[in-house]
Amino acid sequence: MTDVRSAQRWWLPLLRALPRVVAAALWTAVDTGRPPWRPRRRRWDRALLLVAVVYAFVVATTTSGSGEERLSGGLFPLCAAPLLLGLVLAVRRPLDGWRLSLLGLVLTGYVLPPPPAPAPVLEGWQWLLWCPLLLAAAWASARRVSVGVAVVSLVLVTVLGATTPWPVDLRLTLPIAYVGVLAPLVVGGSLGARWDARRALEAEQARTAEAQAARGALAERARIAREMHDVVAHHLSLIAVRCETAPYRLAPLDERAGTELAEVAGTARSALTELQRLLGVLRTEDESAERAPQPGTADLAELFAGVRAAGTDLEVSVEDVDLPDILGLTVYRIVQQAVSNAAQHAPGAPVRVTVARADGVLRVEVVNGAGRAPGTPGAGAGLAGMRERAELHGGRLTAGPTPDAGFRVLAELPLAEVAR
Repeated sequence: MTDVRSAQRWWLPLLRALPRVVAAALWTAVDTGRPPWRPRRRRWDRALLLVAVVYAFVVATTTSGSGEERLSGGLFPLCAAPLLLGLVLAVRRPLDGWRLSLLGLVLTGYVLPPPPAPAPVLEGWQWLLWCPLLLAAAWASARRVSVGVAVVSLVLVTVLGATTPWPVDLRLTLPIAYVGVLAPLVVGGSLGARWDARRALEAEQARTAEAQAARGALAERARIAREMHDVVAHHLSLIAVRCETAPYRLAPLDERAGTELAEVAGTARSALTELQRLLGVLRTEDESAERAPQPGTADLAELFAGVRAAGTDLEVSVEDVDLPDILGLTVYRIVQQAVSNAAQHAPGAPVRVTVARADGVLRVEVVNGAGRAPGTPGAGAGLAGMRERAELHGGRLTAGPTPDAGFRVLAELPLAEVAR
């Protein structure tokens, strides 16, 4: 009794799913997407379609010219047309091509005159046209649809073998026909599974790269916030000190003026304390680098010297422009990141750095040529961070390849607050 119940538990789900997979294979509209074998270039796509047409024409011509009267009469083109058209249609719509081929097999079995001698369930020319259709249908379809294709194909071969008007040795030819059906389906299903796994891997890699870029952008924003604290805290400290020392430096002062300056100094001290508290949230465990003074355009010369010492062919053109501390820090970080990217992605390539003012905009441009050795791929966090810094000042940053296989980074930063 237990064995019967186990068998029922095993077969009942299969029997319930069978109508659904058969319906999906026969008439349900299934969006299989772009077939894996179709190239994205239109020229190659047309060439693949031409190959299918030529193959179908060669098979049809060879079969009709074999010398058999039944294959050269007027009924043969009628019976073979669904198979021929299905093969051509399968280049772009493989499942519909397989469905059309079923009509051709039925017409061949019941309309075409029988051969003079016993013949197999399907003849050689039919296998030549039908096997590519089975392969394509299983390759481009989902697993449940492929199962439906297999079930329908096996049932059709069995019915044709049992009911065709010419004698067929079912014990010999029917197992061979089953193998002929299942072999291309198994191969196509394996190729389809490999294709699905590859697409899933590419999608996962894209999501991972996107997440890494977002994480890098967030880290760069935190770094910008820490750097802004150092710059703003410096100015707030100056305001507080000047207000607190004003009664001694500018004595005698009016009592109301002294009170006002004391309140301004207290407000600056309070703002400085709040900034330090907020900064504590952004601090990492290793704060050694954050304790150093923040660099600016005056430190670019030291940066360039280190780059040249590392062996990079560097060409520099930096205009002497008086920049606010925050904007100078942004320029330094963009140049630093762009030069680092050039060394990482294009080792040995010459690099040109230009910092110049034009039409009220500070242009920071870093261009590198083609690398002499393969570079190390990155996640795009560096570009995202530079873009964040440029947008902080209302500017913009563009980056992309150059015609000579190099790369160009251009940041345009407004100079509205720069002293002329």
